[in-house]
Amino acid sequence: MPHTCDACIVTCEDFRLHARADGENLIADYAYSLGVDCDLITRAGCIQDLVRPKAGLDESLMRDITVSVRRHHVKAIHLISHEDCGAYSDFDFATREKGTAQHHADQHEARRILRKQFPDVEVVLAFADLLPGSRDRLAIRAVD
Repeated sequence: MPHTCDACIVTCEDFRLHARADGENLIADYAYSLGVDCDLITRAGCIQDLVRPKAGLDESLMRDITVSVRRHHVKAIHLISHEDCGAYSDFDFATREKGTAQHHADQHEARRILRKQFPDVEVVLAFADLLPGSRDRLAIRAVD
């Protein structure tokens, strides 16, 4: 009998989102707030491999999401990107707003791709902004 969980979280591998030495773990807190079991898929740049495919990485990420959807029967895929992502450093954004706009555009494109592949699965977007005055503390918020 296959294992089931209700959600899959696809996020960046950045340490600022995960288990920190001080015990903070934004992704774990986010998963806990959902109140359901979650698969966790991490990639540098989160969904960048879906929207800007390189050397089969899009296939690898899609394979991992497909396993989660088909094998674990998830009902929702949560895409969590973040500000100041090293995988986006090639863009050299002139402003914070331009960087955030690119992330949101990529998230919407990834949602379109995933909805086409998995029409019965909800795709939820979230973004982690740097807290004012910080270079390493983030807060996750919903994106429409």
